[in-house]
Amino acid sequence: MLPVTPRGSKSADWLTTRGTRLKYLWLDAASTPEIPTEHPLSLPPIRARADRARRAAPLALTLLVSLIGCRGALTGFASGAGAVSNIEQLFGALGVRHADVARNAKYEYARLQIAKGALVPSRVFADSGVWTRRSADVRLLETQGAFVDGKYSLVSRIDVPAPRKPADGRHAITLSRLSDDEFRWDTAVDFAIGSIRPADVAAVLAGLVASAEGKTESEARADLAASAPRTSGALGLLFSLDSLRPTRLNDGSTAVTVVVGLHSDRLRRRFPAFGDYVRRYVDPVQYRVVVTDQGGTPFFEAVGADRQMTVRLRTREGVLVPLSGAPRPMPDTLALLVDFKARIKHLGIGFHGLRMELVHVRHGASENSWAVTARHEPEWDFPLATARLIRAPLRRPFAGEGSFFRIGVRGDGTGPTVLVRQIRLFVQESAILRFLNALSGTAFSEFEDRVDQEENAWLREVFSAMRADATAGIGR
Repeated sequence: MLPVTPRGSKSADWLTTRGTRLKYLWLDAASTPEIPTEHPLSLPPIRARADRARRAAPLALTLLVSLIGCRGALTGFASGAGAVSNIEQLFGALGVRHADVARNAKYEYARLQIAKGALVPSRVFADSGVWTRRSADVRLLETQGAFVDGKYSLVSRIDVPAPRKPADGRHAITLSRLSDDEFRWDTAVDFAIGSIRPADVAAVLAGLVASAEGKTESEARADLAASAPRTSGALGLLFSLDSLRPTRLNDGSTAVTVVVGLHSDRLRRRFPAFGDYVRRYVDPVQYRVVVTDQGGTPFFEAVGADRQMTVRLRTREGVLVPLSGAPRPMPDTLALLVDFKARIKHLGIGFHGLRMELVHVRHGASENSWAVTARHEPEWDFPLATARLIRAPLRRPFAGEGSFFRIGVRGDGTGPTVLVRQIRLFVQESAILRFLNALSGTAFSEFEDRVDQEENAWLREVFSAMRADATAGIGR
């Protein structure tokens, strides 16, 4: 829940605001605030809103299908019965995470209020019905996830235990009041994926990076067709592999360009509500993401526009090397450069020139993750109608320690390996943020139950196909 330094820590994290101290043992146990409990809960199922928006990310799913399409990447799952078990647990957990969801009344209310007040936190901070624990300046919502009786159940309650079996989840959202108009959001999510170790996940990803190395386009496409027929079919409802061009260079490296198309019209034939949501809010998105070293040498680029994503990378001996110039391994500390533009209610909203620090975090064999810290404000692209609004509060998320995002895999063999995600965001309330909050609320309000159900149904098909293709690939 609370952020760690780029290299991490296995000690407890402490949050202090105006003399109130709240402890959260993010590695070992549920949050244990020493504060009064006003709403003890023992209620049925629930889920976190922020989790929802990331699940259908086109880039993540495209990379996953590439992973399954590469026989070399499958070696990271081990071999024999152990490999089959790792595959079954991993993709089984991801699949049931997208089963029909049972939400309890507490969290159903809480997630809606948090979504409505994400950029105007004073509203939700004052609402006692949202939180499982409260102190003078700290609010906490704890949620447990589990697959129960054919549904994925999310239950808000106190003292949520650490995940014990595949698909168990633990969510914690903390809102801290720093001053009358300044707040800090902290989110932590642990999700169990089974017995596969972090080092094995890293090996799978290394195999993915090198999946096209040394191949021609026809060889790469033939490998994908033979290794991932079910996954290609499931992802084909939304994506198309328009181009796959590996180029072998004289220095032994391989430069790869991949172009993926986005087809909400196809998706609407099977899943009309979800397809319409993608058409409205994903189709118009434009972005550019570049990963460089500290000197500005690019190692990775992804560009999205006009319902297409183009990815460029270059590898040698299974590791990323610069897109051009002499091959050398990518360092652990990098820069992440992002331009982004979306369209909501016919208004163009976005930014350009966002520069963040990207750090590859490794703790022996027990943790492998990526941490992103944003301390530099980008240039904002807003409608002319907002020109008179004071934009100084937009600098607050990047001031001081900055905003933070971390995603990775953790496990020491004493329990299940877990996917971990942490977010830290500072907010200073203002007219410009109320404007942005109203726009984001529009997108969320249209993410109704039918869209939710159809997205889950599609993702269940995707992960089921991945499990079948990976299991078949182990035997080849």
